[in-house]
Amino acid sequence: MKKIFLLLFTFFFYSLSGQEATTAWDYPVKPGSEKWKSLKSHKEMVEICQIPEDIIHKLSTKDLAVICLDYPLFFTLTAFNNMQDGFEHIKKDFNGFKELYNRVDASKELMLLYHDIDPREVMSKNTDLEKGNFMFNIFFLEYMLAQKDIINTLSYEDTKIFLIECLNKVEQKNEASFSSFQTQTTHLIMVRILFYKNLYPFIEEYESNKKNYDRFINGIMLPGKGLLNDIEIMTKEFISKAN
Repeated sequence: MKKIFLLLFTFFFYSLSGQEATTAWDYPVKPGSEKWKSLKSHKEMVEICQIPEDIIHKLSTKDLAVICLDYPLFFTLTAFNNMQDGFEHIKKDFNGFKELYNRVDASKELMLLYHDIDPREVMSKNTDLEKGNFMFNIFFLEYMLAQKDIINTLSYEDTKIFLIECLNKVEQKNEASFSSFQTQTTHLIMVRILFYKNLYPFIEEYESNKKNYDRFINGIMLPGKGLLNDIEIMTKEFISKAN
């Protein structure tokens, strides 16, 4: 399953050459181009993707977030048995992620990008390539949001707003017939918020099923439907009782 998933990511990302830049800076070489094909190693690919130092600090956080979301080697996190380890690897490799997670307004800009996405739009896409690219972009954005660096900066009010947004995204994904596998990153955001913020009623439930929750929170295990449903229920309970 892991190998199939990686192959799908690779296919979709290497089919996206020639896209127009939508930010103040864009990758000078992209997958699918002749220059990209001439690169002889992963190290060369990483090096050519770096944002120049005289530009990176001048980028708005919104532009920086979009640039990171479009990182050509983002898909390589799926090559790791533990996707969180994979994310830490690409975060270390690419200076855009380092800069983004040091910005005090990173959570705000990422959440605004997330709010503007409607998973149901996948139904209007004409080709499998367009559908796959759209779903993978959601996956990547949710993984960027599911990081402790982001969650720990959230105020109590922002935490509620974010959890409500996640529940909306689950509902929209269900309407668009996303699989449980394709909703897992939405649930990952929710469960990490509940865990890192030590929120009721999750902590009580966590102690009774610590092994499975730890495996999901730490990026080791893909959860079953039962665990996903429990996460939704606890999220809704927290929201209903939050002041």
